[in-house]
Amino acid sequence: MVDSCTPQQDLPECCIYKVPNLLRNVKPEAYTPQLISIGPLHHGDAKLEIMKKEKFICFRDFKRSRMNDERIMDLVNIIRNKEKNIRQYYSKNFNEIGSWEFIEMILLDAVFIIEFISGPKNLEPWMMSAIKEDLKLLENQLPFFIIQEIYDEVNRARQELTSIPFLRLAAFHFGKDAFPEVVDTDPKVQGSRHFTDLLRNLMLDGVNRKSFTFDTIKLKYSAVMLRKAGVRFRPAKDKCMLNIRFEKGVLEIPRLEIDYRFERFVRNIMALEKCLYHHEAYICNYIKFMDNLISSAEDVDLLIGKGIILHWPGDDAALSNMINKLNENIGDTSTCYDDICRKMNDHCRTLPRARRRGDPSS
Repeated sequence: MVDSCTPQQDLPECCIYKVPNLLRNVKPEAYTPQLISIGPLHHGDAKLEIMKKEKFICFRDFKRSRMNDERIMDLVNIIRNKEKNIRQYYSKNFNEIGSWEFIEMILLDAVFIIEFISGPKNLEPWMMSAIKEDLKLLENQLPFFIIQEIYDEVNRARQELTSIPFLRLAAFHFGKDAFPEVVDTDPKVQGSRHFTDLLRNLMLDGVNRKSFTFDTIKLKYSAVMLRKAGVRFRPAKDKCMLNIRFEKGVLEIPRLEIDYRFERFVRNIMALEKCLYHHEAYICNYIKFMDNLISSAEDVDLLIGKGIILHWPGDDAALSNMINKLNENIGDTSTCYDDICRKMNDHCRTLPRARRRGDPSS
């Protein structure tokens, strides 16, 4: 009885979550697929049914490429044998989805993903872009292990002896072709459980591993206030955006490129951290630091002027508001920027009043 009452999200395999309402209510569309449903969390959504036809067309073309009925049944059996394990990856039980419907859903979605990242055919450019964005969403995932097994079995059936490893193909598809060595050698990247997890692990590539504490020391000064206190700003050459440094009055922040896709993408990474990585919430910590640093359009203008933010096609006030909204309802997590915040607060507090009132060039 005790075992049967164990919440799904407490299972060790669980890593694909329904986004908590506290986060979802801030901006529901950021977590909701706009075109295609992958996996059980949005399965059957009438607004996404248009893509079911595309999935069947994709499966038909897939079947024609040396995948006869016997080989298709091999894929069905792989999923059938792992069905219980697959279900345990989700934070909901989905008892209402019967076994055969579940297997069919996983097979159609896995084949679609494999074909899509291998080189989509017969899809209009706007659809390809929308699907790519939907595949990043936390609620719209399949476990990598089952896609990997199907991918390997398909390559065996097609006698593809020189196929690209699935993980590298996935990373390349999302524009991370600069990371081939990381994909092959980084244990965290190799251990990615789904696309959202993979993208977070690639974001952490090269991160200076930090000690997390619960000091929650808040940065008390915005960018403009820091400049008035004599702090100089410099874009860091570090490729990992998380590696912020403050030494001898100089704040170094790696360049942050923001476009129209940034908010939706980061919100889903932050939701994953809140559900799965709350003791190593690197991205949540980074956004909280930037939220404290940016309180107005003037702060955004300063950071753009210093080459730290590469701006999206919008105004400074909209960007400031977006960064501030990202942090809404995130709550407290263990922190990794407390030491930097302490040093910056002390730097501003100990400067002579006359200098704090000035506005030195930096």
